[in-house]
Amino acid sequence: MREWKIDELITEIHNTLYRLGVKATMSGFFETSCAVFLVMQKINRSWFSIMSVYQRISELYHIDINVIDPRIRYVIVRIWKRNPELLSMMAGERLEKRPTPREFINILCDYLSTAPVEEDRRREP
Repeated sequence: MREWKIDELITEIHNTLYRLGVKATMSGFFETSCAVFLVMQKINRSWFSIMSVYQRISELYHIDINVIDPRIRYVIVRIWKRNPELLSMMAGERLEKRPTPREFINILCDYLSTAPVEEDRRREP
């Protein structure tokens, strides 16, 4: 499993979302990014409470907890409409249906844990 410096991890999460077609100006970008970041910090990422992640995002961004799930779902819907093949590649399997927020966060965490970082991808032929 890859070890991350905090700033590198945030950059890589953002780069991954950009590759999937999500822009920083899009509603839900930062909530999604933060959710992935928080779960990546967990020692055992195979289990996490999505509500505890949402609660922490609510505290960090000073927003109502009830807006977080719809914003993350909006990001997932946009990715699913625009780039389901890349998301499936990141998941390591063909996705037959749009993932839930929990599944999506897990996909990105697993991908970030195993994929070469952006800097390494640029060096590849």
